[in-house]
Amino acid sequence: MEKLIRNLPMDIVLRIIPYTYQLQQRPLLDDIENFTKTKTRLLDSYYQYWTIEIQEPEPDEYKWWLINDFIRYANGDQATMYGYIDKFYNIFLRNHFLKSDEEVNKYIRKIENKDVSTQINIFLGLFTVKERDDFHLVIE
Repeated sequence: MEKLIRNLPMDIVLRIIPYTYQLQQRPLLDDIENFTKTKTRLLDSYYQYWTIEIQEPEPDEYKWWLINDFIRYANGDQATMYGYIDKFYNIFLRNHFLKSDEEVNKYIRKIENKDVSTQINIFLGLFTVKERDDFHLVIE
């Protein structure tokens, strides 16, 4: 971590450092812990199924299936070719930079070109702890 910070411009380091001294609220810490545990559990589960059991030859295919299932879950099990439902938009509107359904649509098109691991992080980061837990129950 220290090495990474040394490579950042000093004005950014000076903005980050004060946050390292502030205690964070318990709900935020619980959310971070849940994010990490859920991500590990889901990736392991999908890897076990798609790579080990199904023997999918593409190494990252299990991650794409996870993204597909995130989208399905967020869209209330409705095919996206018919559009997104309110639940889907409400999840993405938790991103404070997105203010409308149209902005969500543009953002979705943009993240579709991102690395699959980035997409996984975005979905998991926008899901609440309850949604992460519900998703995990739905897929089992």
